[in-house]
Amino acid sequence: MYAIFEAKGKQFRATPDQRIRMPSIGAEPGDRVTFDTVLLAQKSAGEDVLIGRPALEGASVAVEVLRHGKDEKIIVYKMKRRKGYRRKQGHRQKFTEVKVVEIELGTGESVKPAERRKPEAKVEKKAEKAEKKPEAKAERKAEAKGQEAASAAIDVTPAAAELAEAEGIDLTALEGTGKEGRILKSDVEAAIKAREGE
Repeated sequence: MYAIFEAKGKQFRATPDQRIRMPSIGAEPGDRVTFDTVLLAQKSAGEDVLIGRPALEGASVAVEVLRHGKDEKIIVYKMKRRKGYRRKQGHRQKFTEVKVVEIELGTGESVKPAERRKPEAKVEKKAEKAEKKPEAKAERKAEAKGQEAASAAIDVTPAAAELAEAEGIDLTALEGTGKEGRILKSDVEAAIKAREGE
């Protein structure tokens, strides 16, 4: 028999009488702690594996706290070359050693994740946004296609097209001074100056 349970943000494989080191938990040696989030379990070899989505209903793993301790020291060293920056620091991770006392498989049925209830107002707003999004996207696509078609019909440089759009200059009314009548940025700037002079 074994079970895989979740505790302290990590997953552990538990078998009867097994000793496990896990991140430090707030319990004294001799205390019994039960973990209810069992993700997967098997009663015996050859039997079906029970898989939770995400957890198994009624399943739990009970452990007895044996001791608290610290792992071996690791050295964290940082430096920046040619800057005179050096930092050396040691770290010992705290752990709790436990012994698996009991594994309860419960009904073996999967428990569905709890659905988060949201205020109706927010849901309605999101629905309105979802309705508006396709329309806005369609309008943007139509505008982009129109601009592409206009720029394809009129030979214009990208910089000139961008400036003309920003200043509201009609490109069809301009005569290009570039190669083969291409409208340049200088042509658009001249049109802006002429408009301001009026």
